Amino acid sequence: MSVHPSETFYGCPLPKKLLDYRSSESRTRLCRALQTGYAVPFLSLSSCYNTQSQLTYSGLNTLAIILNSLQIDLRRKWKSIWRWYTDELLDNFFYKDGVKGPESTLEEFVYLAECNGATATIVRPNSSIGHFEKFVQSLERVCTGGRLASEKNYNDEIPRELMAILYSREAVGQIGGGHYGLVAALDRETNSVLMLDTARYKYPPHWVPVELIFQAMLPIDIVTGKSRGYIVLEAKDEKTRLNEND
Repeated sequence: MSVHPSETFYGCPLPKKLLDYRSSESRTRLCRALQTGYAVPFLSLSSCYNTQSQLTYSGLNTLAIILNSLQIDLRRKWKSIWRWYTDELLDNFFYKDGVKGPESTLEEFVYLAECNGATATIVRPNSSIGHFEKFVQSLERVCTGGRLASEKNYNDEIPRELMAILYSREAVGQIGGGHYGLVAALDRETNSVLMLDTARYKYPPHWVPVELIFQAMLPIDIVTGKSRGYIVLEAKDEKTRLNEND
């Protein structure tokens, strides 16, 4: 059965509060973030960034991108002689280990991350100023590679930590429900964060005001009865990273 072109969609326009990654203003923000050291995740994430293979795979694809970006070795074959994370491979892992349905909750996201060589910390914020300040601190630490926290493991080329955010699309003016996004950079001058959207058929990467993405985590998810939130991930230890001789 054929579908008329008018019954399908090729992308959606971004709401006015969000800035398209492909714009000249976006280029200014990204260059500024790179120059000021607030875009440590960008190169690693963009080197592994792709589109989710199924409509419901935003969590699985977000996690696959993060695991590859952290250079965590899969230790099992993907195809031919190669080891590489994909959302479809992680979907199979979900069912093998008895988790019902892909990416249903933040807890299942963390469970799958920890089964694959990462440590992950969930924060479900509330509307308090303290929780907002903690979120901003986490953003700054992740986006600077720990430089602002004076961490010993600071590295401006390979990030030690990466952040995923589960938020309400409706709360930022987009079409859809809950969705996972990747934090790639922070522009302090405009107080906006660059989010890599894995549903690239729907929305391009875009800049979101920090306060807006924070507010988008607060609505209660009717499936879990809890607010959404953010996850900070890192490799469990250096042994989980790729061996240069592999």
